[in-house]
Amino acid sequence: MSLKKYMFIDMIILGVIGCAVEVLGIYVFNLMLTAQAITTAISLLMMIVSITRWGWKGLVLAPFLALATILSGMLLNPHELYRVNYDWKLYIATLFQLLSISVNLLWYKKVKDEEETFKKLSSMLGLCAIDCLVSLLVVTLVYYLCSFQFLFLGFIAWNSFGYILVFVGAFVLSRQGILVNIKKNLLKQKQENEKELNFKFNISDDVKEENLEKERVNFKDGKDN
Repeated sequence: MSLKKYMFIDMIILGVIGCAVEVLGIYVFNLMLTAQAITTAISLLMMIVSITRWGWKGLVLAPFLALATILSGMLLNPHELYRVNYDWKLYIATLFQLLSISVNLLWYKKVKDEEETFKKLSSMLGLCAIDCLVSLLVVTLVYYLCSFQFLFLGFIAWNSFGYILVFVGAFVLSRQGILVNIKKNLLKQKQENEKELNFKFNISDDVKEENLEKERVNFKDGKDN
C-alpha cells in the first residue's frame, strides 16, 4: 500500500470517528447543562492527531469537524432556545479555531521529532496548553469580527470539555503510539530494518569467514600429515 493511499484511509477513519463523536459529544454536553453554544467536544484533539500524523495535510479535517459541531447543535441541542446560536458565524469561528492547531507545525519544526514531544509529560502538557490558549483566542476574535460580540469568558466555559479531552486524550493516545508523524515513523522503521539486516549479513559473513579459515587450517594440517 502506497503512503498516499494509507494517508487517505487514515484521514477518512479520523474524520468519521471525529465527526461521529463530535455530534454525540455536543449533544451530550448540551444535555448535561444549559449552555449557549458548546463549540467543541473532541474536534481539537482530532486536529492534534491529524496534524501530528500528516502535517499540514491534516488540516483538511477542520471544515468537516466544524460542520459536525454546528449541525449537532442546530439539530440535536435539547435546549431549543439555544439552537439559533449554531449559525454561520459560529461555524466560521469554530473553523478558524480548529485551523489554529496548525501552530503545532511550528513546534514540530523546532523539535524535529513529534513523537518525542508526547513522550515527555512536560512538553506534552506545554503543547496542549498552547493549543488550548491559541484556539481560545482565535475563536473569540473571529466570532467578535463576525458578530461584534466579545465572548471570551463564554468560550472558556463552552470549550472546557474540549480542553479537558485535549489533555487526557493526548496523554492516552501518546501511550498508544498514535501521535507520531507517519512518514517519519515509516522511514525510521525502514532504517532500523536495514541496520538489522546489515547486522545479520555481517554476522553471516563473519561466520563464513571463520568456517573458511577452519577449512584452510584443516586442509593444511591434513597435507602436512
